[in-house]
Amino acid sequence: MIPSIEEIRTFLEKLGFGEGEVNELVEQIEYFETEAPERDDIVRDYLRDECIETIVNDIVGEILKLNRKDIRLLDVAAGSGFFTERVRRKLEEKGIKVQVYGFDITPSMLKRLKEKGITPIWGVAEKIRESIMIANEHYGINVPKEFDVVLSTLAFHHFLKPEEVLRSMKSVLKEGGKVIIVDVLKHEHEEFKETLKDTHLGFSLEEIKGMGSRVFKKVEAGYMDVYCEVGDIIVGLYKAVFA
Repeated sequence: MIPSIEEIRTFLEKLGFGEGEVNELVEQIEYFETEAPERDDIVRDYLRDECIETIVNDIVGEILKLNRKDIRLLDVAAGSGFFTERVRRKLEEKGIKVQVYGFDITPSMLKRLKEKGITPIWGVAEKIRESIMIANEHYGINVPKEFDVVLSTLAFHHFLKPEEVLRSMKSVLKEGGKVIIVDVLKHEHEEFKETLKDTHLGFSLEEIKGMGSRVFKKVEAGYMDVYCEVGDIIVGLYKAVFA
């Protein structure tokens, strides 16, 4: 269930992306293909251990507020599953039964997810429901169409159309579930668009709240007491919760 670049181009066209968007997405994929083997180490370099622990604990705390003993979780743009497996482990320690699915566009990241025991799903964040349909039909698997929690960590600024991603996340969210996003705050480091293939230079709390309020009834967003370090540059993080 791990597609080739040729299959990906075909799937992107089926999902309605134009030639320019397909090329941009394939460029991102090729960049992250090179990162995949070292992705866990790269995340550790960006974040201190205490920041990683804070992020995981904050996500788990939000999930526990649902007060459900069985959780079906979809991590969108899960990458290598660095945060996915840590969130799963913490939930299981709390006695929660968890089904975890990792959704990503990069084939080598899907391999890493599978190695960690996370069910991998190839797809595009702007078209989650449609991507799941393609995965189920093309690969003969049975991925569910709805989830209690839809999560995305340090990926939102990479999406081509972030508000569409929020609508896409809502389309696979169970009644009473929640979307949790942890990502970088707005900054002015234009070079990240080239060096890190960032599509957006993060988002302010006002921007993320504005996007969320156009899609969800309940919107919360706030600063986190954590940050990313990219060389000598420090960038703050926010957490947003939508329901």
